[in-house]
Amino acid sequence: MAPSHLLRAMQPLRSSTMRSPSILSTQTPIALRCSRSTLISRQLTTSTPMSASQQNAPQQSTNIPSAAPPSLRDYPHTLKKGTVVSVGRMDRTVRVEHRHNFWDSYLRKNYPKVTTYLVSDPRNSLREGDVVEFSSGFPKSRRVRHVVERIIAPFGDAIEDRPAVMSREERDAVRVEKRVLKAERREQNRENSGAAFQGHGQEHIGRIRRLVLERTAAATAAA
Repeated sequence: MAPSHLLRAMQPLRSSTMRSPSILSTQTPIALRCSRSTLISRQLTTSTPMSASQQNAPQQSTNIPSAAPPSLRDYPHTLKKGTVVSVGRMDRTVRVEHRHNFWDSYLRKNYPKVTTYLVSDPRNSLREGDVVEFSSGFPKSRRVRHVVERIIAPFGDAIEDRPAVMSREERDAVRVEKRVLKAERREQNRENSGAAFQGHGQEHIGRIRRLVLERTAAATAAA
């Protein structure tokens, strides 16, 4: 008999180790056996009562406008390494080759593969031949979904002679600034147009629902 089966045979039966609910209830601490209603009642009784002046005083609104910047969506991202193979054909965008291995499920082997990505270069800091680290999660356009993070090994010009690569915090600051300017332009257009944006913020009513409401209102008025 295998040792594992021998140890399992020497263990006591599960029925002998089970305890009755009464024993569990007596051995369980009182703090764990109290219900949710008991905890709520204790909290209500221990809370300090409000005075009459506090109850009659008008409540101050807590809707204080915050000066926080508009929220930005945080996209999940992964880091990759590659070599820049094309520069100058697109503005602030380069072509990077990423060498990696892929798994062939039929042959069950790893094979080398080269994938080309279009990587955003906001300040035109990259040169052809640079070894860079880039990340995903930066949707600039339909085909550009990556952005450069840092230069690992420069080729040609020194890093000091080029524009600095933007960090993630700097890119987020630029996005916030663009979002704020867009909101200001939108408000200015609303003020200038006037009646054109009169219905902004109201609930959208579809064509079918609008027809139903009109017919229901007409039937009610006729009755």
